[in-house]
Amino acid sequence: MTIPLEEYPRPSLTIDLAVFTVVDAGNAPQLCLLVQDRTDPTGRALPGGFVHDRETVAQTVSRVLATKVGIDGELPSPPRLLRVFDDPDRDDRSWVVSVAHSLSLPEASLRGARGDLVPVRPDGRLEHEMGLLFDHDQIVEAALAALRERYDFRYRFRDTFPDPDRFLPPPYTTRQLRRLHEAVVGARLHKDNFARRMSPHLSAVQRNGQPVMSEGMRGRPAALYRPKTNRSKT
Repeated sequence: MTIPLEEYPRPSLTIDLAVFTVVDAGNAPQLCLLVQDRTDPTGRALPGGFVHDRETVAQTVSRVLATKVGIDGELPSPPRLLRVFDDPDRDDRSWVVSVAHSLSLPEASLRGARGDLVPVRPDGRLEHEMGLLFDHDQIVEAALAALRERYDFRYRFRDTFPDPDRFLPPPYTTRQLRRLHEAVVGARLHKDNFARRMSPHLSAVQRNGQPVMSEGMRGRPAALYRPKTNRSKT
């Protein structure tokens, strides 16, 4: 006898979003994560929501961004599928499986967003947070590791692009770019090694055949650069 599908136990399906930005990216960059207050249960958590009937996961991501975060319309960079978090005990209320995503946005895209931009410490912990609800700390850990992998050139040989997640609008100096990478990876980077690794992927901004220099910044004016073609879009 064939058992009807509705007779099988099944979990509820939800999506959770680790939304990163870099505050003051061009001057004193600080990597931050969007965290929200919530009730039922009460605590701090990532933005998220249950997948509705006949709704795709991608549609749920867009709906959560619009209704719970306050971001609607086209995004500078698309959400990245992180992985499935399916510990049966991850939510005390019910059996809930989360399809977690990460999303990187420039600071300007998060103006007016609901929630708090919480600084991410170099060790990966969130400043002034005592622990997020459910398994959201594990989601943050996985999302941060993936983000840092895209920016950190140390101990690896494959290319690292100038600003894979587009936190820093071009043009920028190599110092601005290096400080952005340092804010993301949570460590100091060797200046000369960084410049050498970035050089093949940058084009100097020119005007009338002359390099355009930075203005209104501390120290001596420095050359401004843009990423070459579309290779930084990963």
